[in-house]
Amino acid sequence: MSALTSLAPAPAARPSVLDAAEIRAFVAGRLAAHAGRPATLMLSLPAPAVEPETLLRLIPGRYGFLWHPPAGTAFAGCGASHRIDLAGSARFDRLRRAAGGLFARLESVVHPAASPVPPRLFGGLAFAVGAAGDEPWRSFGDGCFTLPRLRYASDGRRATLSLTVRGEDELDRPGRRRWLELLDRAVAGLTAAAGGGIAAGDEPPGDVAAVARAVHPPPLRRWNEQVEAIRAAIADGRCEKIVAAHRSVVELARPVAPATVLRRLENGAQAATRFAFCRPDGTFLGATPERLILRRGRRIATEALAGSIASGNAHAAQLLASAKDRCEHQLVVEQIVRRLEPLCAALEVPPEPRIRALRDVLHLHTPITASLASPRHVLELVELLHPTPAVGGVPTDAALRWIARCEDVGRGWYAGPIGWFDARGDGDFAVALRTCLLRRDRAYLYAGAGIVADSDPALEYEETALKMRSLLAALGAGA
Repeated sequence: MSALTSLAPAPAARPSVLDAAEIRAFVAGRLAAHAGRPATLMLSLPAPAVEPETLLRLIPGRYGFLWHPPAGTAFAGCGASHRIDLAGSARFDRLRRAAGGLFARLESVVHPAASPVPPRLFGGLAFAVGAAGDEPWRSFGDGCFTLPRLRYASDGRRATLSLTVRGEDELDRPGRRRWLELLDRAVAGLTAAAGGGIAAGDEPPGDVAAVARAVHPPPLRRWNEQVEAIRAAIADGRCEKIVAAHRSVVELARPVAPATVLRRLENGAQAATRFAFCRPDGTFLGATPERLILRRGRRIATEALAGSIASGNAHAAQLLASAKDRCEHQLVVEQIVRRLEPLCAALEVPPEPRIRALRDVLHLHTPITASLASPRHVLELVELLHPTPAVGGVPTDAALRWIARCEDVGRGWYAGPIGWFDARGDGDFAVALRTCLLRRDRAYLYAGAGIVADSDPALEYEETALKMRSLLAALGAGA
C-alpha cells in the first residue's frame, strides 16, 4: 500500500465497551472550565469502532456528512459548530482565509484513552461558480465547509468521537447540559451498534425494499444533439474534448434516509469513496472512484480516470486497445502533468494506463504521485487541477464555456471537488462522481461522458446509463 493511501496508521484495536460515566465526567469538567473563553473547544473521546454511517442514523439532520475512502480513516459528522459558505470567483481565497482564522482560535483537548485526530473542515464546491444557483441545488451554493459539531473518526480498529463547541456563547449551564445530552445519545448509540444491537435511528429491515416509483431518464434525442454539436466544435478546431453531462430524475414512493442509500452502495464501492453532505432540504451523496488530490506534507497523489466500458473480463483488453479511449485518457494525463510539473521536484507517471474495475464499469486509470518543490496548501492544488479534462474538457476554458451555455441542467456540486483539509494544509479531495441529490420524494442522478472526435452518441449515452446503475439499484430502481 502506498504511503499516501492512508493518513493514519492502523493501530491495535481497542475495546468497544466504554466507561460512559467517566467520559461524561471528563467532558463536563472540560466544558465548565472552558465557559466564557473566546476560543472554540474540540474535545476528542474514545469510541467503539463501528460503521461511520451509524452516526448519520443516530443523529440525522442538517449539515451531517460522511467521508468513507476505500482505505484509511473514515469520518462521519452531524451538525456544524462553524460553517464557511462560499460564493463568487474568490471562493478558494475566502475559504483559506476563513479556515485559517478558525483553526487559529481552536483548542483541542484529547481524552487520555483517545487517539488524537486533528481538526478538519469537511465540504465541497460546485463544479463552477454559479452552477448551484438554481433548484434543486440552491441551498448548496458555490461551496460550503463545516467544522462538525460531532465528528466520528474510525480506521476500522479504533475510533474517536469529537465534540466541538464555542466557549463564548454555547457553554452556559443550559448549553453544557445540551451538549452532554447530545454526547450521551451518540455514545449510547455507538456502543449499542458495536455490541451488535440495533442503534437508535437504524432503518427498519423493511427499508431495503424498493423505494423508486418511476425513473425519468434524460432524453436520448437531446443527448444526440449535444454530442453532435461537440463533435462539430472539435472538427472546427475549437476544442479537443468536452465532457457532456445530464441527469435522471427518480420519483420515490417515500423519502429514504441517506444512510440507507450509502449502506446499499457499500457492496459495489470497494474501490470508491462513499460520501454524503446533508443540507436542510436535501443530501448530496455518492460513491466516487476518482481522487482529485491527496496532500501529505510535500507528497501528493492524484490520478487520471478516463476511458470507460461495461464491466467484463473480455472488455478489459478491449478498453486497453481502444484508440478512442486511450486518446481521451491521455488528454487527462497530459493536462494533470502540465499543471503539476512546475510545482514539483519529482513527478512519477506510469507509461501506460491500467484498468480500474468497478461494479458496472471499467476505467482506464493512471496513478500520478509527486514531491512538491515547496510547501503548497491542498486548496492551491485543488484550484490548480479542477476541473481536469475527465470532467471538463480540453482546452479547459472552451469546454467550460460550452458546458455553461449548452448543458440543459446545472451541475451543482456534481463533478466538483469534495473532501477535507486541516490546519497544516494537508487534505484529501475527490471528484464528485456517481452521485445523486436526494430531496424529499425525488432523487436527481448525474453522469457524464467524455466526447472526442470519433465518439458515438449512442455508446456514450449507454456509458452514462452504466454509471448511474449502482445508484439506481441503491434506490431500488434496478439491479
